[in-house]
Amino acid sequence: GPLAHAIRTKLDAALQPTHLQVLDESSRHGGPPGAETHFAVVVVSGRFAGLPPLQRHRLIHAALRAELAGPLHALAIVAKTPQQWESDPHVPPRPPCLGGSKHECHGD
Repeated sequence: GPLAHAIRTKLDAALQPTHLQVLDESSRHGGPPGAETHFAVVVVSGRFAGLPPLQRHRLIHAALRAELAGPLHALAIVAKTPQQWESDPHVPPRPPCLGGSKHECHGD
């Protein structure tokens, strides 16, 4: 959708990732089809070298400031350097939705 495209475009421009996944997880959180409210990103970038996880997340948040202020309700982040990704390309599973909306949510 358009929000997923905007996320991908902005992260590409800001971080020049060697690997980027943008996953729309809105359907797992009780949103209507096409809602584009909950996303997960996996960003592998040399820009993360020497930065602690908090600083990496801040770079991602800065790139997506407009989206986070508007339609994007939740963002799960995995941010690794190319070396970290090469040695461990594992993405930890996200916990199931616990029903934080008026719709009942079910984990995958």
